Amino acid sequence: MLKRSKEIKKCQKGITLVALVITIVILIILATVTINMAFGENGLVKYAEEARDKTANSTIAEAEGINSMVDQFANVMAEDSEIPLPDPYVDSVLSTAPKLSDGMTPVKYEEGIGWVKTNEYDSSWYNYANKEWANIVLGDATFIESGDKEILDEEKAYSMLVWIPRYAYQITSGYHQSGTEINPSDGTTGAGNINIVFIDTENKNKEGTTTYSESYPKYATGSGMEDYVVHPAFNYGGTKLSGFWVGKYETSNTDCTTDKSTGEYDGIDKTVTIKANVTSWRSITISNIFTVCTDMNNSSNAYGLSTDDNIVDPHMMKNSEWGAVAYLSQNAIYGKGSEVWINPNSNYITGQAGGSVSAPEATSANAYNTSNGQQASTTGNITGIYDMSGGTWEYIASYVNNSYVNNYESTLASTPSKYKDVYSVGSSDSYEFNYAVATPDKGHYGDTIWETSGNTGSPWTHSWYSDYSSFPNINSLFFIRGGVYAYGSPAGVFTFNCTNGYSNGDVTFRVVLPVL
Repeated sequence: MLKRSKEIKKCQKGITLVALVITIVILIILATVTINMAFGENGLVKYAEEARDKTANSTIAEAEGINSMVDQFANVMAEDSEIPLPDPYVDSVLSTAPKLSDGMTPVKYEEGIGWVKTNEYDSSWYNYANKEWANIVLGDATFIESGDKEILDEEKAYSMLVWIPRYAYQITSGYHQSGTEINPSDGTTGAGNINIVFIDTENKNKEGTTTYSESYPKYATGSGMEDYVVHPAFNYGGTKLSGFWVGKYETSNTDCTTDKSTGEYDGIDKTVTIKANVTSWRSITISNIFTVCTDMNNSSNAYGLSTDDNIVDPHMMKNSEWGAVAYLSQNAIYGKGSEVWINPNSNYITGQAGGSVSAPEATSANAYNTSNGQQASTTGNITGIYDMSGGTWEYIASYVNNSYVNNYESTLASTPSKYKDVYSVGSSDSYEFNYAVATPDKGHYGDTIWETSGNTGSPWTHSWYSDYSSFPNINSLFFIRGGVYAYGSPAGVFTFNCTNGYSNGDVTFRVVLPVL
């Protein structure tokens, strides 16, 4: 038994030694595999080294990408770099988009909110096919942030203008007739029909299929013009304009409030504003009107406009420019197509209307953004131009060129022709003889004078809608337009009257701003 036990122990010792040897062999094999995996040709260390190199290369690539972006940005900022931008929005009827310059910000009206800042790429900015005209404010405006919108602060100073696109027109009825002559059967007064087609500076329509003439066509009293003609207001001192901006309201200044006395000032040291619900700037001479308008782009202007006259050229409104607004308004497709309501506010508050087309004077009236208020707009909605009927008379940079002009207004007399419309003296310097030579064959058309009236003189209501019509003459040689709050029916966009160039408590002015 003892011998068998010793044999068993000896056998156990032998097994243990073999196991040890096998274990060592296995460890050697594992170590070899591990070393090979770590340091071999495809080992972990190799992979780690490659990962390290790739990371380094990626960092270099990122740095190179950033450097490339910086270079591209620098090229964009360089003066000779051309930045590819999307084209501005153009609606279904305009040939070209409204032209903007420095200091102009597009705005659109949102019901219950107000005038909201937008941009020239916004398809809801304007739609002339729907009688929605383009509006802008100048750099004197203040906006209030509200969520994702910036809303015009109408409590502060601002200047708002409306775009009048280049067009050709044709009067097809009521030509050279008064309102009573157009509708004599029922005793009402009326106006003729005006066709409008928007064109580009080459006088082509939107499709490019028709080119419109700048030569006046044949015409006949009553029936009208045989063809279209390019409106002369868009040919500005030899430059063909794609359109121009017109003050949305009669002009005020930064000191004007609802107190009418704050608008009485004859000087050039106040800043122009064009805003609703304040009294207009009156008691100012034509000379000073001309100065404050052209100074809107001087080196210290508050509007952010270019100081280069070759880019933007603000000025006092002319007869032809007044006519361009009136004709577009009378068109039934793109404008109101009916009589613009009077502003009857005896405090000369801008952008207001009464309760009817010829409402009597009142100390307060409906604001521009009310239902009745919008009837005093050239579109019948909030996007149009206001105060062209009533409010107060507006001095126009247009006159009869008689021997008295320098006595009354030497500044306007000596200024370049692009800033004024000048009419000839007739065989006698009286309203009827001067009117008789203010005809298309003498170069006077599109100005809502001869084409849209049957005569001038007593009873003084010979224009369309029986608006007032008295032509300038020997002592009253300057045009005033639109009528005053107390005029009632004789006030209107086709009204014309005359006065001297002195300051007058019932006369204001309107700004026009072409971008060349």
